[in-house]
Amino acid sequence: MTDSGGALPLLIALAAALLVVAFVVAAVRLHRRSPRVRAAADAAAADAAEMLRRLDDAVDELDVAFDAADALDAPDTPTELRRARTAARRTRDRGFADVSDLADTSTLPAHRLDRARRVGQALQAQLSSVEATRAQLAQWATTNRSPDGLRAAARARRDTLVATSGDPVPLLAALRLRFDPVDWREAQDAARAAAEALADADAALTDAPSPAAIHVATEALRRAERHVRAVEDAHRIALQAADNADAELAAVREELSAALTTATERPSDCAPAALERLRTAQEQLDSAAAGAARRPREAIATVARVREVRDLALGEAVSQRVRLEAARAALPGTLACARAALAAADARDDESSIDDRLRLERARRELAAARASTDAVVALAHARAAWHAVPAFHD
Repeated sequence: MTDSGGALPLLIALAAALLVVAFVVAAVRLHRRSPRVRAAADAAAADAAEMLRRLDDAVDELDVAFDAADALDAPDTPTELRRARTAARRTRDRGFADVSDLADTSTLPAHRLDRARRVGQALQAQLSSVEATRAQLAQWATTNRSPDGLRAAARARRDTLVATSGDPVPLLAALRLRFDPVDWREAQDAARAAAEALADADAALTDAPSPAAIHVATEALRRAERHVRAVEDAHRIALQAADNADAELAAVREELSAALTTATERPSDCAPAALERLRTAQEQLDSAAAGAARRPREAIATVARVREVRDLALGEAVSQRVRLEAARAALPGTLACARAALAAADARDDESSIDDRLRLERARRELAAARASTDAVVALAHARAAWHAVPAFHD
């Protein structure tokens, strides 16, 4: 009896302790999932994204500074400066992946908060390093470069750009002759921007040679190069679309006819309202086909969208073999649309938000995955994701 009487209070105390521990554990878990922690995680993720935007701009400016100092490929550029630039670019690139991962709200809010803070701190540290590298580069250039020499190097880069890129005017004239404005407006805008950028560079290079003037000229030359490349891309994309439009339209007509038959005969196996969606797609296809000769890029984009609607409408109503054949047929056109959208987005001069930059980076990753995949179905999914991720796709 004595042993039993002594054990009872011990059991009660132990049970109470367990209840307290359980309560504390539950309270901690609730706190780590609380709206307050969730809001803090959202704020930390937004801060990390803003820090990434600042670092992205700073790394771009660092690249311009290296170019302006004639230090990109120069043999006398100090190794520590080269390594600092490489580290900055790697951290920036990794930062896009890290900040994109923070958008996953399914993660435990407390874990997401800790992760967002670590990412933000790493980006801020790299930003400080970039600023220090800029200062070291400027000091090195002052000692090892002359203003006249830097202006001469910038003029040489300008002459090389003009000589290697050629005149965009004939390319634009060829597009105007064959196609409607919707298929050459991007090229026209890029050609105009290239000419303006070259004029800005020339104006800066006629001023007294100073670090600021050389920097302005170098930045303008980089803009000009990007826009000239955009004209060339638009010209190539339009001609390729013109070469392929008729064959693509004919192929997708047959595919859509088969899809309409499947949706009519087996509606329960298809997605809801599959027949209506397919008929709407057919109307869009007919409209695009009517103007394909003058608007081939628009026709190729319509074909790609119609095929996507077809795949979503049929769902599991077709066999794996049919899905594979459909993916193989749709992949080239979808890749072309994704590449064209990325090229147009990269040519823009306006300062983009961090959200748009993250979407563009995601588009690049998806496009790379599409190119690397040996499975047509998987590759097509990546190509479509890339196309949809580009901000211009929704504009």
